[in-house]
Amino acid sequence: MVERAGRMTMPRVEFRLMKAGHCTHPECVAQRGGRWASVMFPALCGLLRHPQRGWILFDTGYSSHFQDATQPFPERLYRWTTPFTLPREEVLAAQLQRLGIAPGDITHVVMSHLHGDHIAGVRDFPAARLIAMRAEVQAMDARSRFGNLVHGTLPALLPADFRQRVAYADDAAQVALPPELAPFEHGFDLFGDGSVLAVPLPGHSRGQIGIVFRKECDRLVFMSADACWGLAALRADRGPGWLARRIFDRSDRYEETFRRLRRMDAGSGAPWLIPSHCAQTWKDYDETR
Repeated sequence: MVERAGRMTMPRVEFRLMKAGHCTHPECVAQRGGRWASVMFPALCGLLRHPQRGWILFDTGYSSHFQDATQPFPERLYRWTTPFTLPREEVLAAQLQRLGIAPGDITHVVMSHLHGDHIAGVRDFPAARLIAMRAEVQAMDARSRFGNLVHGTLPALLPADFRQRVAYADDAAQVALPPELAPFEHGFDLFGDGSVLAVPLPGHSRGQIGIVFRKECDRLVFMSADACWGLAALRADRGPGWLARRIFDRSDRYEETFRRLRRMDAGSGAPWLIPSHCAQTWKDYDETR
């Protein structure tokens, strides 16, 4: 198990970072000491090509389904508090089509968590197996309609056959993570070959996960979802403000995850860390394409 996540035996995957819309929100909500001015938070997604499993998505960002799901009240409050923009050219399914990838070519969608800005496009990929943590789905099921809204979850975004298509990440074999990820120790081997490992990142939501994989160039990548919202804030130890913490599943577990990310990021040989809403990460990537 340990060796399967090691440097020499971890199969490489192709990777492309993508952006499917963005929202705006006061900076001070996302990081302590931030400005009251609204800033952009991109909805980043990962496109992976596995040598056997084919095309895989990590999250889907925004889509027109988000507009539909937030049309009724009280769900419209979600759209009011985090206004979103989705240019036509950024619709994820359309971006994939331009790459020659049809919706039916996506074999798996790994859902970091069930917040609307991460899963709004799931229904656009009807053939995909959907991967999530069991605790994340159970938390959604246990809450009321308003409770889900408070926690950023819109069940209407999930396809009608969600229960038949979902696979739980924590049913996969638990393996030791590469040493570069310390103090994170264990993850779940999603495809049984050590290529893509799901890492629990609780706190922001009940069952949030990130994924770890190696690009073809051998670079280790850690897509960390909403465990932090920006690298600058992480490195300055400026976590979210009190208002954002009100919607977290557990603020204490978020703090623990945040501290672990800081330690990992400061370590020797740290992976390429990609928070899902880091504007600087997207800017740097977009400029080098």
